[in-house]
Parts: sequence; structure tokens; C-alpha cells
Amino acid sequence: MATTESHSDAGSIDESELEEADPNNRTVRALTEVMTVLDSIGRARNADNLFLVNSGSGSEYLVDTRTGSCECKWKQFNPGEECKHQKRVAFATGERPIPQWVDDDALDDQFGLHVDGEPRKAVADGGVMEVRFDDGGVTDPNEDPLAVTSEDEPRTKRAKQEDIDVSFLAKPGRYEVHSASDSRYEVDVLEETCSCPDIAERCKHRRRVEIEIDAQRVPRPDGKLPDA
Repeated sequence: MATTESHSDAGSIDESELEEADPNNRTVRALTEVMTVLDSIGRARNADNLFLVNSGSGSEYLVDTRTGSCECKWKQFNPGEECKHQKRVAFATGERPIPQWVDDDALDDQFGLHVDGEPRKAVADGGVMEVRFDDGGVTDPNEDPLAVTSEDEPRTKRAKQEDIDVSFLAKPGRYEVHSASDSRYEVDVLEETCSCPDIAERCKHRRRVEIEIDAQRVPRPDGKLPDA
């Protein structure tokens, strides 16, 4: 379920997207079909313009926003037009506002969960409003430490949503993180470091370790068990 937070924005809106909502339209399919957009995993790692789009059918496509390319077959036969995967990346990252005519309830709940940036929606006065998504399956973060809330930053959402395993490595405060991409990284909570290539101050691996420690799901930094 989407919730919105209105604010004024002087940024331009692509008027070509404000078209009749034909069910077969690529824009509608880009907004409503089940897809996951990833920006820091596998072939999209460490590249600001590369995104992996996993479709509901299990297929994976690499979208390059710099060159305007996508690996899907439709794009190969229509090189001068945007495919639904390219549109989904633009909407999910907030690069392009979601058209005003779109019903929030029809949007795929995967929007914005695994990328930096926030989806935006066009409004009647020519501005945009941010669109934030809560995890419809979990409503109380106190009961589930991995519940996503509308206040979570993009990396925190990814830390909670992605398939990440945390295990105590050595004291004081060293943990091993096995990521969804099958990579392994070492997080030191005392030194506030992670061996992953993410240059952010607090990568998703550090955030996941902190969540697991706070929830008493792994040993404390001193190596003692949570109930010790």
C-alpha cells in the first residue's frame, strides 16, 4: 500500500506519460507488474547508471540508463522506444514522476525497496509528491525487527528486505555477512567498517548487523549470547 507526502517541486514532468491508462500500455505494465529493481548487486554493482530488473517470470535484464539500453527482446526489436523495464527503473528511482492518473493501490509494492531514491507522483498543480511504501505484511516494527516502515532510508530498506545472513566472527565486534549475491563481507561494529565496496558511511551490511544485534538475534560484540 502506498502512502504519499506532498511537496512542491519545480522539476519538469514528462507530459508524454500522462496518457490514457490502456491496460496494455507499457507505462501501465511498468507500474503494475511484479518487478524488482536492484542497483548495487551482481552486474549492476558499483555503477550508478546500471540496474538489474527481475521480472515476475524470473527473468533478469540489465538496464543502462546512460545508453538507454535494456537486454529484453522487446527492446532489441524496438531500439528507439522505452521498454517496460526502462520505465520501471525511471519510476522506481524517482527520476520520472508516476503519472497522476495511476491508482496508488494498483502500484506494485516492490517500488523503491531496493534502490536509492524515492518514487514520486505527479499532481494536478504541476508539482510532485513522494510516494513511500510500507511492508503490507508487517505493521509493527517492534514485533519484527525486519519490518519496513515509511521512514526507512533506502539502504535500511534493503538491509531489512534482502536475503542477508549475519553470524558472529570474532570479538570484539566482528561479524560475517553473507549477502543475497552470495558474497561474504566482514563488518566491524566497533571500528564502524565493512569490507564491501559500498562507499556510503553506513552500508546495508552494517545496518543489517546493527539490526540483528539490537534484536538480540546474534551474539553481542563482546561475544556473549544475548541472554547472558
